[in-house]
Amino acid sequence: MNRWKSYLKIAACATLLLGLSAAYAQNKTDWGALDSSINASMKKWKVPGAAVAVVDDHSVLYMKGFGVRELGKNEPVTTDTLFDIGSCTKAFTSAAIAMLVDSGKMQWDGKVNSYIPFFHLYDPLADEEVTIRDLLTHRTGVPPTDLLWYVFPDATREELIQRLAYVKPNAGFRTKFQYQNVMYLAAGYAAGEASHTTWDAFVHTKIFQPLGMTRSDTSSIDAMKDADHATPHEQNPDGSVKVIQWHNIDDVGPAGSISSSASDMAKWMRFQLNLGVYDGKRLISEQNMREMQTPQMVIAPQGEIPQVFFPHSTQLSYGLGWFVEQYRGHQLILHAGDIDGFSTMVVLIPEIHTAYFVVINLSSLDRQVLSYEIADRLLGLPDGGWDEYFTKLEAKLKAEENEQHKSWESKRKPGTHPSLELSAYAGTYENPEFGRAEVSFENQKLSLHLHTITTGLEHFQYDTFVVNIGEKTRLCFCLDADGNISEFRVDGMEFKKVTTVK
Repeated sequence: MNRWKSYLKIAACATLLLGLSAAYAQNKTDWGALDSSINASMKKWKVPGAAVAVVDDHSVLYMKGFGVRELGKNEPVTTDTLFDIGSCTKAFTSAAIAMLVDSGKMQWDGKVNSYIPFFHLYDPLADEEVTIRDLLTHRTGVPPTDLLWYVFPDATREELIQRLAYVKPNAGFRTKFQYQNVMYLAAGYAAGEASHTTWDAFVHTKIFQPLGMTRSDTSSIDAMKDADHATPHEQNPDGSVKVIQWHNIDDVGPAGSISSSASDMAKWMRFQLNLGVYDGKRLISEQNMREMQTPQMVIAPQGEIPQVFFPHSTQLSYGLGWFVEQYRGHQLILHAGDIDGFSTMVVLIPEIHTAYFVVINLSSLDRQVLSYEIADRLLGLPDGGWDEYFTKLEAKLKAEENEQHKSWESKRKPGTHPSLELSAYAGTYENPEFGRAEVSFENQKLSLHLHTITTGLEHFQYDTFVVNIGEKTRLCFCLDADGNISEFRVDGMEFKKVTTVK
């Protein structure tokens, strides 16, 4: 017994020393060196603009804008410049629900259909049992359906939620983590229904206003009207950077439509570090703050998310709106946000009562480089070699994409032609999940029109064509027994040809 007491004392002392060491490192952080590091990284990765904020539970330790809001123009990024923070929105949605749980209007384990009667899932078991917690932890068994909201910005939130009923699961209910944005839309919609308002209005009045987040908005359209907003950018195939348009994702708002600034996100992070208290006022109970930051669903180490976002994690889970990572012996509570031309990261480090926010106006792995370099500085850890790691990862991902295209070509049957005249492929096609698609025939060429996407059809072999729906993929037409076009298939989706258009 005495030996075990000794072991426990040693473990406790070791834990204390680690915490003190990290706290000492945070207090001794060389902010000037951080400036230089950020500028050098932005230059290498061709990032036009960035904003960074570091806070503890009482004050702002560091906050600065870097570069320009738009390439080719001189307006600088400031600490008030608006960026779309993408999926960092999810923590706001969970926080809104936590407030409603505190007030007795919602339950984490309440059935979704008790808040949204028209919510249904394809799997009968999941349809009957699915809860708010299931939506927030990405464990419904439903695969990602991002193409649905991405190409259909005019869809109502009700339409998107209703279409979930047609999505076939590819995993057992509650058996696997699968990142699912439309489930977060449903969770936010449920919060609006439970509070007799909308998700947008609730977040504004119950979160933004009490925290003094006067620069933040839940609408991409409104953010674009602000005089101090960043412009998104992406890389061309040759590595040069170009300006792109903001992508309106208001239809899936609770999953990713919030725009914010470094100054506002500093307030949000202090609220998180103080477990629901801001300026002496409690907005969320400590119990529910801890519930959101507690691991709920284990994430397997294989797959794109661990590889790209958490490469050195020894254990990775999802809470309620947050990832929970064990990183080099320290717990990080964090979430990334990505939408066309914007890359964001919010990281809480509870053991040193510190958090930070990084955002850039370029779709780039430099966001991860900056984020992990800041973590290492704050925790007093040796340089993790993140620039080298993510440079190699970028090259690897590009090589894999090229190999996929080479694989297609190696299996291509030369000298083939379509079974029918090209005009026979034209028409209206329909999918219960994604709605209608049009294939048109003009100037001896076929084109596909799927909501906001228009792409040419380049003949590949037989009745297979190459299309670009966010990335290049193959589309295959199918014939019925009479030799007529009956449907086309692309990326696992089946669109039946409509013989009579109403």
